[in-house]
Amino acid sequence: MEWFEELPVACPPPDATPCNGEYFRIANGNPATSPDFFSQRKLQPNKIFVGKGINECIARAVSMFKDKDDALKRLKLPKFRHSVIAVVELEPKDGVMKKTFRDSHYSWWRSTNFDVKQAKVEE
Repeated sequence: MEWFEELPVACPPPDATPCNGEYFRIANGNPATSPDFFSQRKLQPNKIFVGKGINECIARAVSMFKDKDDALKRLKLPKFRHSVIAVVELEPKDGVMKKTFRDSHYSWWRSTNFDVKQAKVEE
């Protein structure tokens, strides 16, 4: 599989599974654009990410939620005040995912086959 961005060795992790199903992502507008599906590393290339369970592989993944309510909770945070929720039906061609952190959070390693037009912003 070809990855959307350069990944470190042994990334994605071997226990990541092919994408399959509906997921939710915090996006900046309607329609959602490709940058709405960038990893934190791509958005902030010089930042040092710290925290339990965070490594360079995780920094290069896209945060997604399986439960819409978990994504909606994030909209209450000041940094997401003007954001929206995009829903995406991901398939194996779109990359691989792994359940990470709390709630229904997943880390998604995006393939070059993902088409941002798959994303629909919910009103």
